[in-house]
Amino acid sequence: MGPRLVLVTLAAVLTLAGCTAGSQPVPDETRSVKASGTPAATRPQGRWRVVYRQKGLDHGADFLDITATSESDAWAVGERTFGTDGHEALLVRWDGKRWRRLAKELPKQARYVTLTKVDASDPGNVWVIAEDKEGGESGLLHFDGRRWSFVPDPVDTSDEAASPSEVIALGGGQAWTFGDGWTRHFDGQRWTSQAIPIVTHAAFARSPQDIWAVGESDPMPDDASAQSEPAVAHFDGRTWQRMPLPAPSPPGSFESRLDAVLAVAADDVWAVGGYETPDGTFGPLSYRWNGTAWRAVALDGGRLTGIARDSGGVVWVASHRFNPDPGNDSYRLLAEAGGRWSRVTPSAPVTGMTSGKPLWAIGQNAITEYR
Repeated sequence: MGPRLVLVTLAAVLTLAGCTAGSQPVPDETRSVKASGTPAATRPQGRWRVVYRQKGLDHGADFLDITATSESDAWAVGERTFGTDGHEALLVRWDGKRWRRLAKELPKQARYVTLTKVDASDPGNVWVIAEDKEGGESGLLHFDGRRWSFVPDPVDTSDEAASPSEVIALGGGQAWTFGDGWTRHFDGQRWTSQAIPIVTHAAFARSPQDIWAVGESDPMPDDASAQSEPAVAHFDGRTWQRMPLPAPSPPGSFESRLDAVLAVAADDVWAVGGYETPDGTFGPLSYRWNGTAWRAVALDGGRLTGIARDSGGVVWVASHRFNPDPGNDSYRLLAEAGGRWSRVTPSAPVTGMTSGKPLWAIGQNAITEYR
């Protein structure tokens, strides 16, 4: 189904004012205007805590993505690096009691790769992007509830533009993969290709007929000096169509892109990302769809890398401020509840999240839980 139209406008731009950082959020006094009929939460009610840390090899471990299908089923992926340029696949699973690393369960050709993205529609339909950064065979991993299988990429992935950058899973064993101007859909039996007018970095499906993809677009492909701009596309069950955004980013900025998307309802969708400035700092980009148009949302912080919604209706956004001095980057969580924004300092770095109860987050070598 396509997004239903709601005759509501965003009367004011959301603004995040300064807040005290701490283990619990401090409400901001600046109110936002609700842009959809989605029930709003009153305020964050839970707490964040680290529940799993992955031991590394020579150069540590990094989680890159996380997904969950229920309170008792979740997956996180990434890599453990070793030697000069070695990469060992990192896959862990939550079974409702504990997180456990899986290694022997993976096919041999997927044990020394980087697992970049994961998504699952149910415990018997899990998809993972496996990228061999050293020029080997990249592809997809699929878990059918009993065993993992390796699906070679149907195109030559030595071409960076052909490498998948995102995967999403849908019911019935379906999946979508995304890349630079292309998508591929698996209907449970075979793959078909379709063009998409953006470079996709993240996607979210509410149904097979209502899928959002976000990323970037090159406004002047023939001009090498032209800078990218943030971009959004929507699938209505037939074709992908690019959706117009407000003023994309401040003048003089570059590397503008969207990195995460959350579809709460047909008339309530969020897209977040960031841009780089000439002085080497990073700024946030945030937009919200109200059923008829995208509106800019003003948030403070660095690049926005993740977004999710907890079981209480609170929307969480991950913010990452880069620092040129190694080890001095800062991470914050921004929470929107009941029309108010607050800021939280997480107990571990957070770069990505997945919605639900509990709300899971990943960053560096840690998995964090919010209940």
